Amino acid sequence: MRSARGPANPWFLRALRSGAGRIRAGGPERDVVFAQPAPDVHVDIDAAYHAKYDRYGPAIVGSVVGPNASAVTIHLLPRNRKEPIP
Repeated sequence: MRSARGPANPWFLRALRSGAGRIRAGGPERDVVFAQPAPDVHVDIDAAYHAKYDRYGPAIVGSVVGPNASAVTIHLLPRNRKEPIP
């Protein structure tokens, strides 16, 4: 997950401070922990964002891809797991 409004975005700061939270995607809600992603995933994350959002133009996808995006990326893990989901 990436903060489209940068590292000062309030939800992003709360996530980093708390280390855990509850998310809702569509209908389901889950308790999660927030972790640092592996350093080698950013190219794949950028590609996934491009595949999904390029049709909306560079203003949308540009806010969550590129070299600065790695600083605002967090990994979501189910709270009851200690290891990343592959």
